[in-house]
Amino acid sequence: MKRAALIIGLLFWVVTSISVFAQESTERKVVPLPILIDCGSVEEISIILQDFQEMPVAKGKAVWKIPNGQYLEGPMTIWINPTTLTFSITIQPSEETACIILPGAGFTPYKTGTKT
Repeated sequence: MKRAALIIGLLFWVVTSISVFAQESTERKVVPLPILIDCGSVEEISIILQDFQEMPVAKGKAVWKIPNGQYLEGPMTIWINPTTLTFSITIQPSEETACIILPGAGFTPYKTGTKT
């Protein structure tokens, strides 16, 4: 009788362990990146973009997460200087406020089949 109980116990442990391990393998593991972004009045951000002679080339609606876990949505614009290849990605949390979330350099089209 002890042997039957032991075998049943081992089978139960194996079955429940497999389902737990299967669940773990399907979970995505992402972590929030704590970054700071520069925000100001739309006029002030426009002056910075003009200083770099960047012009708007694409726009869309973006979604971002704020520290309290809430998601916000608003306009996003990609700005590029075609001569110097600098770029900026901006979001606009309100009509009066804009933020430069990703300034950078070396903007080029993505070439399929190349290594980065």
